[in-house]
Amino acid sequence: MEGKQTTGVYTMEGTVMLPDLTGQTFVHEKDRHGQSVMYQMFEGLRTSNYFPLSCLQEIRTFKLRPDDIYFPGYLRTGNHWTWEMTQMLLQGKAETVPRFKDHLELIPVEELVKHPSPRVLTCHFFMSQAPLDLKEKKCRVIYTMRDPKDVAVSLYKIHYDRHHLNTVYHGTFEDFLQLFLEHRVINNGIFDHLRDAEAYFNENPDIPVHFKLYEDSIKDPVQAVQKLSDFLGLPRNDDLCRAIAEKCHMSRMRVDKDAYAVKVDGDSLFFWKGVSGEWRNWFTEEMLEDYYRVYEEKMAGSRFYERYSRANDN
Repeated sequence: MEGKQTTGVYTMEGTVMLPDLTGQTFVHEKDRHGQSVMYQMFEGLRTSNYFPLSCLQEIRTFKLRPDDIYFPGYLRTGNHWTWEMTQMLLQGKAETVPRFKDHLELIPVEELVKHPSPRVLTCHFFMSQAPLDLKEKKCRVIYTMRDPKDVAVSLYKIHYDRHHLNTVYHGTFEDFLQLFLEHRVINNGIFDHLRDAEAYFNENPDIPVHFKLYEDSIKDPVQAVQKLSDFLGLPRNDDLCRAIAEKCHMSRMRVDKDAYAVKVDGDSLFFWKGVSGEWRNWFTEEMLEDYYRVYEEKMAGSRFYERYSRANDN
């Protein structure tokens, strides 16, 4: 692939984001050919340098409200898509939400406390690192999931040839996949994220959780919105659910949410194709063998194993 000129200008809602690197511990994860991706380490977790350390340090003690809705899914699993659906259901109308989402890693607490209830709060941390309040308040949790192979492809595309502070990743997908399978990517990779969530929900069965599957949302978006509505305890309005499913079609969101997106040099990081199975265009048989070797090691015995096992690739 031919590289493009980059300057590394990040914007959110059209405003330039200036990273606050104060106190960060930097780590450069190098692939086998020396190409690297930079993160900050926080409590053993690789995370974005654009997340201020001050915000990360406030997550555990963040004060939840009983009607808060907590979004802890791994990156690139449909968080923004599902957040928009959820907000539309709560506001009772299929209208684009004119702002970025409520992101615990990025938005200071003093801003989040001003937002009216019910808040829909996103955080990509492990569930074991969720606000301590969650166990007491028993807020509803919406955990988004997606085929990890598609997640690997999507993560690669947001890294490849994009300027991140002083680094630009130009490695191949095969080399990036090595980092992905060695858990040396953002948030330490999806497998540990899934197993940590599974353990948390097993230990806290009284916390209501809805598993929102990316592939099911593509296959039947209206039913996906209906299930969300039921989980939120809202009166079922099928006309509204259909309108929201249509409004949240990826092709429409790409346009409607453009002004509120996070962008790198004018390129939005969200709302791309909205497809499943794109991994087939990227994985070779050898790469699949490597992938499923790790999948078996990490996911065997999990409640999520069967969903994304090799037997379900067809």
